[in-house]
Amino acid sequence: MGTKLYNQLHPIQAAEWNRNHKRRWRLKRKQRLIEKLGGKCIKCDFSDLRALQIDHINGGGNKEVKSFTHKDKYYSFIENEITTGRYQILCANCNWIKRYEQKEGRSYG
Repeated sequence: MGTKLYNQLHPIQAAEWNRNHKRRWRLKRKQRLIEKLGGKCIKCDFSDLRALQIDHINGGGNKEVKSFTHKDKYYSFIENEITTGRYQILCANCNWIKRYEQKEGRSYG
């Protein structure tokens, strides 16, 4: 049975497989970007991929992310801009501390 016929006969399974495949592909791409940017938090050296985030050094990350319709396009953009020095790797804790200290995103009391 060919892929096309299988997808027609089993649309739910095919859709689930596609979602999982895209999720794995994005995770691998994010991992490559993180590795290119040093692979660990620049503040505390934390290196567990599950909690590492690509941070915009001068802020403005939310606006930039929202300007892209898909994460795939956003990761492509970052990959092309990686040498500009606009991005760094922070763990989730250090990133939120930075956001608080620099009053990024929300109004902090």
